[in-house]
Amino acid sequence: MTQYNVTGMSCAACVARVEKAVSKIDGVNSCSVSLLTNSMNVDGSADSSAIIKAVQNAGYGASLKDKEKKSADAEDSLKDTETPKIRKRLIASLIVLAVLMYFSMGHMMWGWPLPSFFDNNH
Repeated sequence: MTQYNVTGMSCAACVARVEKAVSKIDGVNSCSVSLLTNSMNVDGSADSSAIIKAVQNAGYGASLKDKEKKSADAEDSLKDTETPKIRKRLIASLIVLAVLMYFSMGHMMWGWPLPSFFDNNH
């Protein structure tokens, strides 16, 4: 059983089209395509380049799954890239909040002095 990555699929009709195109190739015993994982398993003795060409002729992209590349891709996909961005936004928001609180409420709540250009301008 050979595994392939298939790109460009968006619905069940796409899956059916890829399965139909690959099943027509001589030497293919069975073909199962997963829309969820964008992958395809092909059982048989057909040449992988013929399978990839059939998928491309159907209007989609295909490539062989590489075991070594798969583990590196899995590590990259598990890496957290959103937390540093959210942390930077939180810090910037807190700084802006502190400045706004000083000018809008500091003189009323805590008796902090306002800058001279805000005197008598409530």
